Amino acid sequence: MTELEKLLQNWNNGVLRGAKIRLARELNVDDSTVSAWVAGRANPPADKIEKISKLFKISEKEVKNAFGFENKNDHNMVEGRIELEYIPVRGISSATEEKFILEETETYLPFRKTGPNQFAIKITGNCMVDPDDPRNSIYDGDYVIVDPDAETRNGDVIVARLDGEYSTVKRLYKHQNEVRLIPDNPACEPIIRTAATFIVGKVIDVYRPVRSKKERKI
Repeated sequence: MTELEKLLQNWNNGVLRGAKIRLARELNVDDSTVSAWVAGRANPPADKIEKISKLFKISEKEVKNAFGFENKNDHNMVEGRIELEYIPVRGISSATEEKFILEETETYLPFRKTGPNQFAIKITGNCMVDPDDPRNSIYDGDYVIVDPDAETRNGDVIVARLDGEYSTVKRLYKHQNEVRLIPDNPACEPIIRTAATFIVGKVIDVYRPVRSKKERKI
């Protein structure tokens, strides 16, 4: 049993079973997020560290040690010599409607970073689901990796900020007097802008966690 599992067990009245689910409820995060923290695939953000410290009644340093922060900061998986970065998830954006991006870091994703300023956002909506090209679609619940430093061209998928406050994920097409933000799903409406459109960054990859399913009938 790891040090973290011991802390979870002690906090959960001496029972490890169900401790991660209970912690997720206390922190108001998904069960999968806590599982990723416990498995070492990501670090909890600072505000969650503070709350865990209060829940467990130990110092924040002890919490960080239990989660193995020092080891993760190396960002290096020795096996296979694959170097990983823990990319911050900055919030959510919508493929269907304009939605606000939360600027604070919510959690982290394990991903091979190719640029210093890359970050991830979680997608809501299915307007980037192309019925003719499902393998290259972006689905509700996916995370997209965004590079604010990458050059954008017509046809690229981007995160755009509209009216200085809201955001959307669409394909970019620049014309002489307008910018067209086109969804991959033809059932969704495009966004045509004559005013300036701030491009937050180019979507360079998709991170799709495996989700649980109900048992199918056999």
